[in-house]
Amino acid sequence: MNQKKRVQALEETLRRLGLVVDGVKTSVVVNQDGFAIAACPQEARKAVTDGALNTEHVAAVSATLAGLGERSLEQLAQGGMGRMLLEGDAGSLLSCPAGQVTLALVVEPGASMGHVLFAAQKAAEEVESILSE
Repeated sequence: MNQKKRVQALEETLRRLGLVVDGVKTSVVVNQDGFAIAACPQEARKAVTDGALNTEHVAAVSATLAGLGERSLEQLAQGGMGRMLLEGDAGSLLSCPAGQVTLALVVEPGASMGHVLFAAQKAAEEVESILSE
């Protein structure tokens, strides 16, 4: 599968995730260097100056946190990193490993986290499958 088709398939996976799960503001597939490979909604790719979300910021933050989490777990001999959830007053950031990339979700407060976690894991598996083709 060529790169353009991969990105389209990833964006379709993220779009479906947003349709299936209430409360997902933004979803981004992030490489290990902190760059966004695909995102939904597409409007999130625009530069934002009013403090709102943008894809590049979500990607950079999630990659930094994933790196810190991995190193911390290694130092504590706790194995490889699974998903990471940061909860705040105005929402949550969820990072799920998907092979060599990470699926990052920004979630509204009050969303059903059980539903979000389940759907995010399924989407991460699909992302990994798309990128391995």
